[in-house]
Amino acid sequence: MLNLFLPRKCPYCGNTLLPQEEGICLRCLAILPRVRAELPDNEVERRLFGRFPMEHATSFCYYGQQEPFGGIIRQSKFADRPWLNTQVTRIFVQELQLAADEAGVPGWPYDIDVIVPVPLHILRLLSRGYNQSLAIAEALNEMWNIPIETGCLYKRHYTKSQVGLSGDERLHHEENTFAVRHPERLASKHVLIVDDVLTTGATIVAAADALLESVPGVRISVLTLAFAKG
Repeated sequence: MLNLFLPRKCPYCGNTLLPQEEGICLRCLAILPRVRAELPDNEVERRLFGRFPMEHATSFCYYGQQEPFGGIIRQSKFADRPWLNTQVTRIFVQELQLAADEAGVPGWPYDIDVIVPVPLHILRLLSRGYNQSLAIAEALNEMWNIPIETGCLYKRHYTKSQVGLSGDERLHHEENTFAVRHPERLASKHVLIVDDVLTTGATIVAAADALLESVPGVRISVLTLAFAKG
């Protein structure tokens, strides 16, 4: 039986969390390397610019093997701790709102109609037991009250991990791996594609291409928690 009285630990530094700390200790939260991509014309949008028609894109923190955020992302994906993505997403949404308020401009979630987490192939989902991107979508749904759609975009090919692949290899790796069922559910809607990490953009581009090819009138924005430098 799960012991609910075990001390909660920060996933990065390992220190015991204080009662007021949620998911990550305040010290580590303060030093996470923010992308600062809350407003338009940011480097996340520039990485995806010209690869597909896009409304907005943002990411929370930089990702790298030695970055503190990298450990959090890896634990959420591979160590059965998807709740870390939930906690981090809540913090991210608060910072998105604060940035828009300080700038005095409309901000996230703009006019987004529906959230679509990047799906896993059924074999990987069965192996892992959860989709870490769905945890992000559920936190966004909780804070923005925007519905989640998981029945339309699906991954039709099982692909191996992209770790260690070059940019060109990643593009080839993800090409034509996604497809759409029930396109009428997303027709003429502004869709937010959600994933945990944006590196070369190969996965996001492949997902967006599938939606744009199959769904009439769809508009696309992108949100990820992590953004790889370079």
